Amino acid sequence: MRGLTAFLAGALLVAAALGAEDPAVRAMQQHQLQRQQQQEALQLRMLQQQREAQNPPADAQRQQATDVQQADQLQRQQRAREQLQIDQQQRQQQLHFRQGVEPGSAQPTEDAAGQQNKAQLELRKAQEQSQQQLRRFESELQKKPAADSAQSDKLE
Repeated sequence: MRGLTAFLAGALLVAAALGAEDPAVRAMQQHQLQRQQQQEALQLRMLQQQREAQNPPADAQRQQATDVQQADQLQRQQRAREQLQIDQQQRQQQLHFRQGVEPGSAQPTEDAAGQQNKAQLELRKAQEQSQQQLRRFESELQKKPAADSAQSDKLE
């Protein structure tokens, strides 16, 4: 393309030297100059578009990284909730198993109502502990993204 540009520029100079006074020559020179400028502008636009396609803006890359981090965080939270639910179910099953297997370990003075109250109390305690664990875990997850984003900002 540069060779064509140099050729056209040379042709313009020759034409200018030969017929600078002729209006037809002058019109042809102007037309060739306009065409050359249009071609150069088109090439520049194409080059810019090609560069933009190869190197997306930093904001787009940052947004994509943020989206990936958020998706990872949501997956971790979901897995953590599922694990807490599984843990809670296991504790409840263990509690029910102990209640069914260990009825003779209760004090002889306790009646059936007392044993049932004790079992319910233990069950409530286990549920409260599970809820506390879930709240702690969720608060840790909420604190961690802030730390992760601060760390990723430092890396950039």
